[in-house]
Amino acid sequence: MHSLLGSSSTTAALTSSGTTLVGLAGARHYAVLVPSRTLLRSPASGLSLYYRPFSSEDEAALASVLSSKPRHVTRHIRQSMLHSRRRIAQFRNAVTYLMISLQSRLQRKEMRPEDATAIMESLMRECVDLRQGDMAHLLFRAAIRFRKYGVTITFPFVRYLYESYKRESAKELMRSMAEELKAHDEMKVMAVLAYQFSGQREESVALWESIPKEKITTNDYCAVLEGMGMTGYFKDVVDFAKRVIEDVIAKRKDDIDLNAMVSHAAIASRGSNAALYSVVRLAKDYELTLSDPAVGALVRSRLQESSVTSMAEVYRVEAALCAELNRVSLGMAGDSAVIAKASELMARSHETCDDVMLEKVQHLRRMVEDAIANETMDDLDPLFASSLLRGLGVLGRFEEMRKAFDMLDKAGVVKDHKLYDEMLRWYAHAYNLRDVVALKEEMTRKEVYHTTQTYLNVFRVLGRYYPRLVEKYLTEMRGRGMQVDGSMYPTLVRVFHALSDHAKVEELFREAKQKAAKGATYNMSPALIVQMLRCYPKDIVRGDAIVQDAEQCGLLANEAVQAEVLNHYAMNDRTDAMQAFMARLPHKTANVYCVLLRNATQHRDRTQFNAVLREMEAKQVPLTERLFSVIVTSLAYFQDIEGVRDYVHRALTSNQIHTPLFFADMASAFERLGDVDAVDQCWADLLKSKMTLTMPVYNRFLDVYMTLNNMAKVQEILDTMMKLVPPNPVTATTVVDMLGKMGRLTEMEAILDEMSKSTNAVPTLVTYHQAMNAYAKCGDVAKMETVREKLKREGFHENAVTYNILFEGYGRAKRFEHLLELVEERKERGIPMEEFGYVVLLNTYARARMPTEAEALVDEMVSGSSVVLSSRLLATVASTFSQIGNVEQMQRYISLLLSHPECRLRDVESVYSIYARLRDTVKLQELLDTVKLPKSAFIYNACVSAFARAGEHAKVAFLLAEMERQGFALSRNTSIILSSLLLKAGKLELAQTVLKWKGLTTADVESDSIADASGAATSSSSAHGGTSARLSSDVDEEVNAEAMDLLVRDMEDHMFGNAREDESDESMCR
Repeated sequence: MHSLLGSSSTTAALTSSGTTLVGLAGARHYAVLVPSRTLLRSPASGLSLYYRPFSSEDEAALASVLSSKPRHVTRHIRQSMLHSRRRIAQFRNAVTYLMISLQSRLQRKEMRPEDATAIMESLMRECVDLRQGDMAHLLFRAAIRFRKYGVTITFPFVRYLYESYKRESAKELMRSMAEELKAHDEMKVMAVLAYQFSGQREESVALWESIPKEKITTNDYCAVLEGMGMTGYFKDVVDFAKRVIEDVIAKRKDDIDLNAMVSHAAIASRGSNAALYSVVRLAKDYELTLSDPAVGALVRSRLQESSVTSMAEVYRVEAALCAELNRVSLGMAGDSAVIAKASELMARSHETCDDVMLEKVQHLRRMVEDAIANETMDDLDPLFASSLLRGLGVLGRFEEMRKAFDMLDKAGVVKDHKLYDEMLRWYAHAYNLRDVVALKEEMTRKEVYHTTQTYLNVFRVLGRYYPRLVEKYLTEMRGRGMQVDGSMYPTLVRVFHALSDHAKVEELFREAKQKAAKGATYNMSPALIVQMLRCYPKDIVRGDAIVQDAEQCGLLANEAVQAEVLNHYAMNDRTDAMQAFMARLPHKTANVYCVLLRNATQHRDRTQFNAVLREMEAKQVPLTERLFSVIVTSLAYFQDIEGVRDYVHRALTSNQIHTPLFFADMASAFERLGDVDAVDQCWADLLKSKMTLTMPVYNRFLDVYMTLNNMAKVQEILDTMMKLVPPNPVTATTVVDMLGKMGRLTEMEAILDEMSKSTNAVPTLVTYHQAMNAYAKCGDVAKMETVREKLKREGFHENAVTYNILFEGYGRAKRFEHLLELVEERKERGIPMEEFGYVVLLNTYARARMPTEAEALVDEMVSGSSVVLSSRLLATVASTFSQIGNVEQMQRYISLLLSHPECRLRDVESVYSIYARLRDTVKLQELLDTVKLPKSAFIYNACVSAFARAGEHAKVAFLLAEMERQGFALSRNTSIILSSLLLKAGKLELAQTVLKWKGLTTADVESDSIADASGAATSSSSAHGGTSARLSSDVDEEVNAEAMDLLVRDMEDHMFGNAREDESDESMCR
C-alpha cells in the first residue's frame, strides 16, 4: 500500500490544527493533525550536502521491521535519523507513518497489543530526548484511541508526556488531561498522576481516595510514588510508602509486591538523602528487599553525601552498604555507580587502577554484551553504557573503549551526543590528540548534535599547542549559535594570548565579566583570573586591575588565585605588596609556599629558601607533587645534588606523584646538575609508570636532551610523540631553538619551511625570534633580516625582544653604525628600552671596546630612563667598565652591586670573574674573606685558577680543601689549568691525581693549549644552567650568548606560560 503521506503531504498534515486521527478515503488511511504552535524544528546542522526526504523506501523498510521485529522499530527509526540532515523531520514523518500502520495492523489483529504498547511507549521516550512535545501528545492521544484494540496506557505514557513538555508550561495540559481521564474508571490512576504533574495536589489526593483499594495494583502504587518523586514531594514518598506497607500487611494483600513498591519508593526519594535514608530504614524494619536499580540509587546518594575523596573511601562505602543491605554485591546498578564515582576520582587525583576496579568494569561489559545479544539493551539504564565507557577510559584501555562504543553504536544505543562526549572526555584526558580530532570530525560527519561540553573537551586538549585549530572550532561553535561556556574562558584566553591577540583576550575577559554581572557568576572563575595574570606578567597596572576584579567577584579566597597574585607581585619585585597580601591570608597554603620558594630561588637567596623550608616543616605542611617539583628544581639551581637526590627519593616513595610533569622536573634538575645517567633514568621511569604523556612533558624532555646534544634520544621522543599527537608549533619551535643553538642552521631552516607549509604547526612569534636569534649569534644579519620580514608579513608585531635580537645580530656583525639607527627606530615606534635591551647594547660595546658609546649609554640609562638598576644590570655595567678600562667606574658599580638588597649569586660570581680576568688576587681574597657574600662552586673554581696562575700554592691548597669539605668539584678547565701548572713544576704524580678527579689524562692537557687555559677558570657546567663561562675575553662571548638565550626564553615563558601550572591549575581552581 502506498501511503498518502509522502514528504510533502506529511509536512502539510503536520502543520494543520487540532490533534486527532481523521479518516481519509478508506478505513486504512489516516492523516495526522497536530497543534500548529509547535512547528517543525530546524535541522541540527547544515553541514551535510544533501537532504533525503522520507520516501517510499523508508516506508517499506519501516513496514518490514514492524512485521519481523516490532520491538526494534524505535531502534530502526533512531538509526535512520542519523542518515538524514533533517533529523527531526525524519523522526516526525516516521512516527506519522507508523501510527497509520499500527492502527491498520491492530484493526486486522496482525499485531499483538503488548507490542503496540511497547512501541508507542518507546517512541514517547524518544520524543522526550528530541524535545518533541506535540508528537508525544499525538502518541498519547493515539494510545487512548487504540485502547479499543487492547493497547494499555501505563504510567510511562503520562510521565513521558509530562517530560516532553517540561521546558514549556505543561501544567495546563496535564490538568485538562486529568479532567478527561478521570471520567473512565480504568484510567483514574492515570488521572491521579496527571493531577500530580499539574500541581493540583488536593484534586490528586481526593481522586486517589475515591479509587477502590481492591482495584489498585502494585504498578499503580509504584506509579504514584514515582510521580511524587518527580514533582519533589520526597516526604510524601516516605509517608505514602509507610501507609501502603502497613495497610498491605494488616489486610494481608498477597497480590501487592511490597519489595517492588519499596524499591520504587527508594528510587523516587533519591533527590533527598533524608527521605532515601527513611525508605531504606522502612525496608529493613519490614525485612523487604531492594531491587538492583534501587540499590544503584542508594549507592550514588551515599557516594555523593559522604565527601568521598579517594578510592579507598569508595570501597569503604561499598562494603558498608553490602553489610547494611545484607548483600554479597551491590548488583549491576551499584557497580555502575561505583565505577562512575571511582572514575571521577582517578581522573582528578591520578590514582592508579586496581584489580577491583578492573573486575567491576569487565563485569559491566559482560552484562552489556549479554543485553545486546539478547536484544534487551533498551531495558537497561542508559547510565550503564556511559559507566562502561568511563571505566574503560579511566583505566586507559582505549582500544577496548572504542570497541565498546562501536558495539553500542551498532546496537542503536548511541542516539545522541552523550556517549560521544564521554569518549571525547577520556581521549582528552589521555591527551590522545589524534583520536580527539578524529572523533570530533566523525560527530560533524554524522550530524551528531554538538554541545558546549563537546567543544570544551576539544579546546582543553588542543589548548595553546594548536591555537589555529582552536580558532577554527571556536568559529564553528559560534556559527552553530552556541555561546562560550564559563569553563572555556581560561583555555581560550591562554590560546589567544599565545597568538599575541591581546584584543581578543580582553574581549573574552569583558564578556565573562558581563555575564557574571548579570548573575552567571561561574563565568568569572579562579582559572580565568590565573590565566589573565599570566597574560600580563610585567604589566603592573593591568595586573592590579585584574586583582581588583578578582576581589570584587570574591575569588581571592581561592588558593590558586592567591598564589598567582603573589607570583605576579614577586615577578615584578613588589616585596611590600607581597607582604601586605600575605598578611590578609588566614594561612599559607601549599601553593603560597611554592611561590615563596621560587621567589627565593629566583633571587639566589639560599638562606631565605632554607627559612621557608624550615617554616613548612615546623607547620607540618604536607608536601604535594607541586611542592616536591619546586623544591627539587630550586635545589638544582643551588647546585645541591644531595638535596635533590634526597627530595626525589622522598617524592617517589610517597603517594603524591600522579602526573608525568614531576619526571620532567626531575630530568631538568639532573640536567642542570650534569647527571646524564639520572636524566635517562627519569625518562625510563616515566615510560615504566604508564602515565599519560602530555605535550609539556614531551617538550621538556626534548629541551633537556637537545641541551645535552643527545640527538638519538631526541629522535626517540619525537617518534613516541608523533604516534599520538600531530605536529604543533610549540614542539616545532623547541626544535628550531635547539638546532639554532647547536649551529645546525640548515636543518633549522628546513624545519622552519615545513612549519610555514603546515596547518597545525604554523610558526609563532617565538619561532621567528628563535630563528632570528640563531642568525644573530653568528652575525648573519642578512638572514636575520629575512626572517624579520617574514615575521612582519605574517602579521606579527615587533616588540622589545625583536629589537634586542637585532641589536645582538648587528653587534656580532660589527655593524655598529646600524645600531644607532635601530635604537632611534625603536624609540619612534614607541617601544621603550628595558633591562635586556641595555644589557645587549652594553655587552656589544664592551666586546668592541667602545668606551664613548658605553659611557653615554650608561649615562642615558641612569639619568634618562625609567629602568630600575637591578642586580643583573649593575653586574653588566661593572663588567662593561672593566673591559673598556674604566677601573674607577667599575669599582663604583661593583660596590653598588654588592650592596644591592637583592644581589643575585650569579651577579656575585660575575664580580669574581672580573677580578680573575684582571688577575687581581688581592680583591679576590677580600671577597673570599667577606662572610656575608655567598660562595659557590663557580667562585671556588675561579679563585683556584687565579691563585694557581699567580703561584700562590698555599691558598690553592686551602681552597681545594674547602671545596672538598663543601662537596664542590673542580670543573674540567680548572682541572686542566691546575694540572698543567703542576706538570710545569715537575709534579707529575700530583698533576695526574688532579686529572683523575675529572676522569682526564695528560693527553687532554696537551690537547688544550696553555695559552687558552691560562687566565681562564670555569664553572662546572651546572653552575650556570649548563653554560660554561670562561674567565678570559672569551667569557664575555659566552655570558652574552647566555644572556641572549635567557632573553628569548624569557619571552617564550611570558608567551606560553608555565607548563606545569597550565596543566594542573584548572582542577585546583575549581
